[in-house]
Amino acid sequence: MSGKGKHVQYLDQPPDGGWGWMVVLSSFLVHAFVIGSIKSFGVFYTVFRETFDEGAGDTAFINSTLVGVMLICSPITSALSRLTSCRVMVFTGGVLASVGLIVSSFATGVMYLLVSLGLFTGFAMSLMYSPCLVMVGRYFDKRRATANGIGLSGNGVGMFALSPLYQVLIDEFSYRGALLIIAGITLHGCICGALLRPIHLREDQDHKAKVDRKHQNKIDNSASSCRKCTTTASKLLHIFDLSLLTDVPFALFFFSHFGTVLGYSIVFVHMVDHARSIGVGKTEASFLISVMGITEFIFRLIAGWFADVGVISRLHVYMIGVAGVGVCNLFVPLCTSYAALVTYMAFYGLFSGVFHSLIAVLVREYTGVARLSNGIGWTFLGSGAAYLLGAPIAGWLYDATGNYKVSFYSAGAMILVSLGVLFLEKCVKHDNPDLETADNDTSSQRISRDATETMVTEPILKEWETTV
Repeated sequence: MSGKGKHVQYLDQPPDGGWGWMVVLSSFLVHAFVIGSIKSFGVFYTVFRETFDEGAGDTAFINSTLVGVMLICSPITSALSRLTSCRVMVFTGGVLASVGLIVSSFATGVMYLLVSLGLFTGFAMSLMYSPCLVMVGRYFDKRRATANGIGLSGNGVGMFALSPLYQVLIDEFSYRGALLIIAGITLHGCICGALLRPIHLREDQDHKAKVDRKHQNKIDNSASSCRKCTTTASKLLHIFDLSLLTDVPFALFFFSHFGTVLGYSIVFVHMVDHARSIGVGKTEASFLISVMGITEFIFRLIAGWFADVGVISRLHVYMIGVAGVGVCNLFVPLCTSYAALVTYMAFYGLFSGVFHSLIAVLVREYTGVARLSNGIGWTFLGSGAAYLLGAPIAGWLYDATGNYKVSFYSAGAMILVSLGVLFLEKCVKHDNPDLETADNDTSSQRISRDATETMVTEPILKEWETTV
């Protein structure tokens, strides 16, 4: 096939529409069936705890491992997406996640679930999650906050619908039957992957030419006996893009987001159990997550649109959302009735929708579209570590104190501390990475503009060079 040609159309800018809206639909459905499902898994927490007679902290590791692995594996998913395509990753993830849930239905203990549901299913869901956000960022520029808000709003729809549904499934079919049904739902992620049509942007060419020139300089300066090692190391560094972690603005955002998620994550595992501990029925307690889903769905849409209007900067909108969830957590110990908890969850969903709709948008501003896949991967790695630690720490605090007051106070304080890190980021000047890539890459100017604005014929390229 190396001798054949392939028509490739390179665009100067993302189309801001067209097939991009189908990509947004794919992102919406993945967030509904994957992220909404994960955030609704809190209803299984009490069942697992009672069935296997384990402590709060140890049982919480099941859900936190599921979310944590899904996010921690994002850099690996990003690298695999560059080597294959986002479409292949999402399709593969849908199949593997369904298999993991089926295997989990035969669980005999917490350790079994940690491996089958936490590690295996978590990795499979990672293959589905970040590629959708990457593709939305590649199809949209001026309206990318709006597009991301629409895609991410599927999370709220999933939380609203799935949390009470899962409780009904557990009551009717036990947790084993419920997991089998959820496996069938998750398999629909393959359809979402089919919607992710690859798009080729000029910035991809510019960034690749710049990276190739740097790699060639390193090879030329190396001894001949070490050239093979240098080439391999350079390719690995390029695939994972470790240099992003040395960029000060991105690094500050990375650590701030880690702290935010560390405090934010405990709600999805412990809120149902906390509500039942103060006398709320299990059906009513499971509905609390649905309340959050309603307001999160609405305000993810509103926040995305408002950020694109430009009244205030996108970073400021994000910071308002972070501050809101932090303050909300400080008031949980004061909510001693079901009505108070419903109000809390409504506001928690409001502020959660605000800051979540802008995570991928801000990452793109720090990294540019050519490095967006790796930027999202590293950001989600930090989020995954926070999810992995947050719920178990809250559970151990509960085991030590007998209530969730200290857990929620600590969560609120951690979120507000992470907000302080963002103020440091505002003091650091950073350039537009999209412009920087285009300006610095002198070799890319040799590419004919006329040839890349129309359909051109080129040799077959490696798939990771033409699809993301």
